[in-house]
Amino acid sequence: MKKLTSIIVFTAMFALPAFAADMNFTPKADISLSGKIATVKTSKKFRTVESCQALCTSRSSCVAFTLDASKGSCTILKTVTKETENTDAVSGLKN
Repeated sequence: MKKLTSIIVFTAMFALPAFAADMNFTPKADISLSGKIATVKTSKKFRTVESCQALCTSRSSCVAFTLDASKGSCTILKTVTKETENTDAVSGLKN
C-alpha cells in the first residue's frame, strides 16, 4: 500500500503542474515577443509549445516565452518590450 501511495503522489506532482501551467498563460498565436532574454533553447526537447511553456514555468524570472518554428527556438523572456507579427511563432505571457 505504501508503494501505491508513493506512485500516486509522484504522478500527481508531475501531472498537476502541467495542467496549472496552461491556466497561467495568455496565448498569442502568430506573435513573437521581444525583451530581456533569460535563455534561448534550440534542442529538439523544446520545440513544442508545451515544452517551451514548461521551461518558462520552471524559471521564476520568466514572464513570457516565444516558440519560433522557423528558427527551431524557444526563447524565455525576463521582460517584454515589444510584440511583432510572426506567422511562425507562438508566444505566451504569464498572467
